[in-house]
Amino acid sequence: MLRWMIGAARLDPAIYEELEREYSATVPALLVVVLVSLASGVAVLPAVGLAGVYTRAATAFISWTLFVVIAYLIGTKALPGPETSATIGELVRTLGFALTPALLLALGGVFPPVLVVLGPLVFVWVLLATVIALRAALDLTTARTLVVAAISWIGFILVNLMLAPVLG
Repeated sequence: MLRWMIGAARLDPAIYEELEREYSATVPALLVVVLVSLASGVAVLPAVGLAGVYTRAATAFISWTLFVVIAYLIGTKALPGPETSATIGELVRTLGFALTPALLLALGGVFPPVLVVLGPLVFVWVLLATVIALRAALDLTTARTLVVAAISWIGFILVNLMLAPVLG
């Protein structure tokens, strides 16, 4: 698992291709998502307290799940490439490990000012990892991957805005 996390954080396309095929990586990928969700909660600890940590962690996990489903539907149904034959499990594995850099967000709970620099850095890092993960899982060209990623992010944002009153 650690090897996959390091490779994913290094943006190594070969690791993402391996994760696409490696069924045994599904549970570890979900573990990464849980850890990142908790890190996301810890990042806001000073501002929201302990109860807010759990709410933020749950919201982060639900949001990631929504993104996976949206990316799957856009990438396999709306804009598949000629080589696309992806499963939801392939996206869970690749996109789960793509979140690895977001573990750094936990540092914000210990030293809040670090989030000013770390937050945008982690956002861009995860964004790049997400594009590589989508390209591997969906077997798309880079250009088509960028379109699928952009539409998926827009869909993700819209769904989150609609769910914001429900999720808190």
